[in-house]
Amino acid sequence: MNQNQPQLPKGICVLETQVAGHLFTNNTAALGMLKDETIGCVLKPFGKPECGARELSFYESLQNTNDPQLKKLQNFIPKFYKKIRLEVNGKDHTFFQLEDLTHGMQQPCIMDIKVGKRTWDPLASPHKCKVEEEKYARCKQVLGICLPGFQVYTENGYKKFDRDYGKKLDAEGLGEALRLFLNAQEMLCEALIEELLRQLYDIRAWFREQKHFHFYASSLLIAYDYVALQKRLQNEKCTACQKSKQQQQHYIPNGNGLHICEVVDNLDDVDSCYPTSPTHKAIPSFENESLNTCRCLERYVKVKMIDFAHVFPSANNSLDMNYLFGLESLIAILEAMLK
Repeated sequence: MNQNQPQLPKGICVLETQVAGHLFTNNTAALGMLKDETIGCVLKPFGKPECGARELSFYESLQNTNDPQLKKLQNFIPKFYKKIRLEVNGKDHTFFQLEDLTHGMQQPCIMDIKVGKRTWDPLASPHKCKVEEEKYARCKQVLGICLPGFQVYTENGYKKFDRDYGKKLDAEGLGEALRLFLNAQEMLCEALIEELLRQLYDIRAWFREQKHFHFYASSLLIAYDYVALQKRLQNEKCTACQKSKQQQQHYIPNGNGLHICEVVDNLDDVDSCYPTSPTHKAIPSFENESLNTCRCLERYVKVKMIDFAHVFPSANNSLDMNYLFGLESLIAILEAMLK
């Protein structure tokens, strides 16, 4: 038996698709993510008592809310089922039982993107603030996002990249990492990019209105099924991919012998009072245009907000500009791929 494998209850296993956060190691005190194979959900360790209590309070507040804006937020996060106790390595531990966002995916490509220039919460000590500020500084301070880890399947096999890879990235390198993750280094699958943008636009629209919370050290989890996506595009012609007469179209190969429709429109820059990345200003936004998104891809592509141990009530009833800055940067990078 692998010495890194913990002693777990029957039906519970290590979540092999975990790409960021604490992992199981030889140090049995370290807890990683688990998976309940019997019901298809993931189990996230409670963590430090104050952090776990804060995250539990966040989930429960959404379950019990009648606020329409908070109800909308439920669409952007994994389903929370309950808090459970499990015996791991002979000791009782508390876990969050959550929706498995990759359930049913044959070859899940998964990326964890931490959002925000500032990743320390209002209760952090000066030392913690300094440590967090120095992490991933080369891209985080420029783009407001950083890359703790990802895994990707390609026609050449499977690759996994951890935090050490992410810490070496500058702003340009993060863009290249996204292209690698999206199998877009040589050719581009536009339908995939457009579906990601559609979901990110929905999240951004919520953040442009909500003044309930500020999210620190929270991430966006992006997942898509490489096998299912390619089969869907290759074998079925979806009417949602058809063009209107007003749109000029041509076709580009996506690197796997397939052809995806590309819409070419004259788009004007969208003025905004919201924070933007340095590269965002010259890039037109597709949000108010008709994205040529085949909605049949939705089941194979997921963008969800995760990690809520450092969510705090909004200060002075204000927008979360820290999160919005990073979100705008990510959207700008993806929009640039469509140009």
